[in-house]
Amino acid sequence: MDINNPEFWQERYSTNNTPWDTRTTTPALINSVDHLKSKKIAILGCGYSKDSLFLANRGHKVYPIDFASKPIEYLNNLKKKEALDNLFPIKENIFSLSRQYSNFFDIVIEYTCFCAIDTEKRSQYVELVSDILHEKGRFLALFFPTEKMDKDIDKGPPFYVDLDRTLLMFKNNFDIVKIDRNPNSIKPRKGFEVLVVMDKKC
Repeated sequence: MDINNPEFWQERYSTNNTPWDTRTTTPALINSVDHLKSKKIAILGCGYSKDSLFLANRGHKVYPIDFASKPIEYLNNLKKKEALDNLFPIKENIFSLSRQYSNFFDIVIEYTCFCAIDTEKRSQYVELVSDILHEKGRFLALFFPTEKMDKDIDKGPPFYVDLDRTLLMFKNNFDIVKIDRNPNSIKPRKGFEVLVVMDKKC
């Protein structure tokens, strides 16, 4: 089945075949945002994103986006259960987002979305992030996997993320603020993640 089809991912969620889901918050990302006050944050390809709930509970306006219905239903149920009026789950293909989100977000968070999309769409992904961030908006990316985990990594997903090539893709639209090659990763992903902070160019 085609990874560009939401049904591919819906089937994975329905059968609990979701090895990318860490079932916890992401320390490297949370620590980068936790000190900030009330930002509009997009989380691309969010899945069951525990980070969405954490950040919403900290007062941010959080927009988790996924085109598979199951994780969005899950987040909508939690939104209702916990009365989180500042959590706005969006069921949509990230590449088809409404124009209302152009220059909209203060922060865009990337974690296991870039490695899951068709590699031919990576340039389109860069343009998307640039479009939805407002001027001087921040892109917070925990790129994974930045090392080849097994011999089948090129078949994906997840697809290998060559960091140098990836940074070249972003250089026209973004200024690099920070690269952390040893971020606070969860144990199974230690050594396979790199935290990159970038600001959108004016």
